[in-house]
Amino acid sequence: MRPAVVTHGVTRVVATAGHVDHGKSTLITALTGMDPDRLREERERGMSIDLGFAWLVLPSGAEVGIVDVPGHRDFIRNMLAGVGSVDAVLLVVAADEGVRPQTREHLAILELLGTSGGVVALTKRDLVDDEWVALARAELAAALAATPLADAEIVEVSAPARRGLDELVAGLDRALGAAPARRDTGRPRLPIDRAFTMPGFGTVVTGTLVDGSLAVGDEVEVQPGGLRGRIRGLQTHRRALDVASPGSRVAANLTGVERAALSRGMVLARPGTLAATGAVALRLDVLGAAGAPLAHGDEVMVHAGTAETVAHVVVLDGDEIAPGASGWAELRLAAPIAAVAGDRVVVRRPSPSETVAGGAIVDAAPGRLRGRALREALERRFAPTPASRLLASLDEPRPAAEAAARAGLDGGERDAAVAELVARGDVVALADALVARTSFDALLARAERAVAGTHRASPLRPGAPREEVRGATALTPRRFAAFVARAVAEGRLVDRGAALALPGHTPRLEPSQEAAWARAREALASDEAHPLTPERLASDYGLDREVLVALAERGDLVRVGTDAVFLPGTVARFATAVVAELGSAPSITVARARDLVGSSRRHVLPLLQLLDDRGITRRRGDERILVLTPDAARDRIRALIAQGEDTP
Repeated sequence: MRPAVVTHGVTRVVATAGHVDHGKSTLITALTGMDPDRLREERERGMSIDLGFAWLVLPSGAEVGIVDVPGHRDFIRNMLAGVGSVDAVLLVVAADEGVRPQTREHLAILELLGTSGGVVALTKRDLVDDEWVALARAELAAALAATPLADAEIVEVSAPARRGLDELVAGLDRALGAAPARRDTGRPRLPIDRAFTMPGFGTVVTGTLVDGSLAVGDEVEVQPGGLRGRIRGLQTHRRALDVASPGSRVAANLTGVERAALSRGMVLARPGTLAATGAVALRLDVLGAAGAPLAHGDEVMVHAGTAETVAHVVVLDGDEIAPGASGWAELRLAAPIAAVAGDRVVVRRPSPSETVAGGAIVDAAPGRLRGRALREALERRFAPTPASRLLASLDEPRPAAEAAARAGLDGGERDAAVAELVARGDVVALADALVARTSFDALLARAERAVAGTHRASPLRPGAPREEVRGATALTPRRFAAFVARAVAEGRLVDRGAALALPGHTPRLEPSQEAAWARAREALASDEAHPLTPERLASDYGLDREVLVALAERGDLVRVGTDAVFLPGTVARFATAVVAELGSAPSITVARARDLVGSSRRHVLPLLQLLDDRGITRRRGDERILVLTPDAARDRIRALIAQGEDTP
């Protein structure tokens, strides 16, 4: 992705990091004129406890929201809630103390979160001489060497003396100018880091907006929980907005949601675009400095965005992941979180407190897969190209937007990947969804097995009922209709109206049934004008309804409704006689039709109805008129006799 061009009006977010008492809050106050320590206890103790917020405008015109995090190890959970979605980091190291334990842990956390750029402020420069600063810089360079901040600018500053502040701001401007643009997938999420009530306004939540824009008036949903509300107002840096863009620090005034129902870790999103999950699967990178391997069954703390919960580790590659190694794992969460593929998590041991591992979520809803099957699915979704990742998410039919969200793709990547997969024939469209060709073939195999089973169990039936086959595929009615159309087009299934059959299947009668039909056919042919009823065929010849359906399917007879059975030749002669009559007369009555074939009204009426149903004639009062030309009518008669059934 190309570096973003920072212009006036662009909003970025920077988080501080560093050991306790190295001057983070003092530095932010000097840079912005705002004290980020908002809690009374913080001011009394002289130490940050929770997240603080401030902002400034860079020389380029870009606005920068600053999240100030606590540096004490007892408040690492609050630090993690503030650094999950930032464009750059401002690492603060005191010149008189140098690199300390929380400096290293914060650096490890930033690396696990994928933070790729920032600036280092070497604070308290006024307290040390040049020789000491040289030693501090050398130690700092060594600590940064194997981290994402290896090439970061180091700026010496003194907040009380306002020394180096302009250089630090310029360094931040350069770092943010090289940061990638915020992606916009059209699925905005606001991980909540604060929720409070403002007199006269009501419920307000704050956070860093990702993956899309929010507008005043938008309906929103809070996950986990599914609470619905509406955005009454938006602010960034105390400035009212109509629309907030991804990457902004946002305060959203909500209606319809009570403050008491909200907490840090929840996520604000558009309704139906985000779901909570009780498990996530990913490739975990275990820190080389971890005190012990991450083992199968370990209980850990998982931090994702602003959320925190206990989880149990399921290692998918053996029994453990050693320090410095990577491995596939599933984290089964004690409480659900709202997360999507691509979100990064940090894993910590609760006792003794230690940051252990982290990585990007590959599957935010592992589902029923376990063990080796889950690992193989994850490896497919870990593929290097957007098209490969999208294809791995189409293991079952899903809308393109849903599959792209599972694969962690934005809108542009999704559209390009879909076009590529369609061109290669790797995906099949099923109404509102796409499915991988391999998965479509698996669905087709299940459908064919269901149909074949019906053919074996009921060889007289024309095929398996459509709903039975749909049940075998578990597809929605709309998707199943598209599935059948594709299967028929490919010659894998035959559509027989209410039934589906395998190509080449014809109902098969037992020898005794064939003999009975031969006798019945002779009886029908001997008196075509007065054919036997289905009841007589059943009682006198043992030809029940299922046998008659099979005979009609193979073209040996024509069923008209449920009470009339004719030989195909009888129907053809009657229909031809009626068409011939209508070729010279404007209409035909029932009585005239009866006289043409020498039959009774009882038998002529269903035959006339058959011609009406097939669009050959139309009833007008007590008469019939010809709808088609005589030649077209005769073609329709031939098609009718060839089909054998009276149903379309």
